[in-house]
Amino acid sequence: MKCVSCSDEYPEPEIIDNVAYFVCSSCGHLHEVNNYKDLTKDQIIEKIEAAFSGVTLGDGIGLFEAQAIDDYETEEVQKRRREDDEKINWKSIAYDVLQSCQSSLSFFDADGMRFHLPAYIIGSIKGEVDDPIFHLTNMGSYMESRLVSLNVEQHKAIIEYLTWCLTEDEYSYDYPNISRALAEYWEKQYKTRKKHM
Repeated sequence: MKCVSCSDEYPEPEIIDNVAYFVCSSCGHLHEVNNYKDLTKDQIIEKIEAAFSGVTLGDGIGLFEAQAIDDYETEEVQKRRREDDEKINWKSIAYDVLQSCQSSLSFFDADGMRFHLPAYIIGSIKGEVDDPIFHLTNMGSYMESRLVSLNVEQHKAIIEYLTWCLTEDEYSYDYPNISRALAEYWEKQYKTRKKHM
């Protein structure tokens, strides 16, 4: 992982109480990652797949339906577009289709987000789809309302994904937003939901 200040490689982190401290040997910059686990891309993908296994769309807003909403189509057109939506297996949605429907992330309801989110996350890890980081880190009442369908295991998998992103160079621009969202939303929601199990 490269230092966000000078772009030199960080040495291996020192880990104290599940916090990884990456200290740049060249400039001294400190990058902290809470709840650190040294996970590979494949391990993150496995965690997302396990947490979202069996999730179906149900009555949620589908991918093409969301595109129709984005295009200000009539309800009749939205219903017709929904007929083409995948409703059973989110893994069967092709990456090129997800990429061409990236704006759908802004128009899903809670069930639509729960169904499509793992496909976007895994597609982005594999480099096939733009990442959904914006939709997981720019929290507010609208975004939070689209995450209410997530269960404890799904929250935990997303926390692990976001924490993993904090150790990947391609997300360095988003480190502050990811850290803030983890601390102010994801970890609090996870603890609250776990308490009510």
